[in-house]
Amino acid sequence: MRVFYIFQIKKDLTKITKENPYTLFHTLETIYYREPDDIKLGYVFLKQIIDPIPIKELDILLFKRYKENYFYMKYRNIHSMHDVYRKENTVLTLNKTYLKLETNVIKPRFLEELQKNHSLFVCDFQEKDYFWLDSLEPLPV
Repeated sequence: MRVFYIFQIKKDLTKITKENPYTLFHTLETIYYREPDDIKLGYVFLKQIIDPIPIKELDILLFKRYKENYFYMKYRNIHSMHDVYRKENTVLTLNKTYLKLETNVIKPRFLEELQKNHSLFVCDFQEKDYFWLDSLEPLPV
């Protein structure tokens, strides 16, 4: 199971780091692995890099998109997809500063909607994997 953290990066920083995202990943990774007593300092750094995610709008958008899907469930700000045919188990947790995507597949279905936003940066800190969400190929229908 992979765990991805998805951030909405500020527009000016997006322009600077779009071609070479390693520095952005390294900065976010440094904040992620901060010591518990440095959490406040990490939050200050994070606020300079990211914009808040409009979770109410995103929550409504995801619900409208998937409410007819038999394998979809929603509880508060947690959306899950447990598709036995695609063998997908994905949980998307919405927070104001980041989205947390836990999945067992390469391209989870929730990325279809998230891919429409071009300033989302995806990080898997455990596997040292990172990419801009709009750089992924469109998902098959």
